[in-house]
Amino acid sequence: MKNYVLLIIIFTFFTTEILPQAEKQEDAFQKATTYFFQKKFEMAELLLQEVIRKEPENAEAYSYLGDIYLMKNQFDGALNLYNKALELKPDSAENYFRIGQIYYRKKIGNVSLENYDRALQIDPRLNIVYYHKGLTTLMLLRDKESTIQYWERYISLAPEDPQYDNIKRVIALLKDPNFKIPPEGSDVSIEEALLLGGATLDNQDRQTENKKADHEKKKSNDKIEEIYLDDDL
Repeated sequence: MKNYVLLIIIFTFFTTEILPQAEKQEDAFQKATTYFFQKKFEMAELLLQEVIRKEPENAEAYSYLGDIYLMKNQFDGALNLYNKALELKPDSAENYFRIGQIYYRKKIGNVSLENYDRALQIDPRLNIVYYHKGLTTLMLLRDKESTIQYWERYISLAPEDPQYDNIKRVIALLKDPNFKIPPEGSDVSIEEALLLGGATLDNQDRQTENKKADHEKKKSNDKIEEIYLDDDL
């Protein structure tokens, strides 16, 4: 009888003290993710930091916090968080994908591609990776053939993508033997060259265009690399 009473006391203590604490930590993480998807990133960041402090083995908390740092362009901080998440959960394709994005933003093309490939090895269904691989080979490596290959693969897997027609148009321009990707440091950006329909400006045209643009902000809001920077996986 005494043993039975003792068990009741222990169980009561466990349910009143330990379980509420675990539930509280779970609630904090749930609230953090809710704030994240509501785009209330400051609140989400504070809660995620608290979750990590109390629950340092929570891989998802590191990953979500890494997303916030990435959106704030704090690339090194985001990279550390994603790597920590991968230490705890090595089979996360999304974290390798985000690391690939970081190295793209840091303009380290080969390392970006390596991480995109790791993401695809883990999850071959992560079709958006093919778009970003093409973006990397176009914008950083200036490799027409690889870009065509990756983007044709992407639109074949994701024909419902709202950017399907735009990507297909760019592929057609890249296939044009007369189209040349402007070299790094050129006065003409890749976006401008694509908008010109595959034609490149000669020096005289560039000088005239630059004079016209001296007094106004350069219109570059529709850069192709910005289409999928914040995509939801």
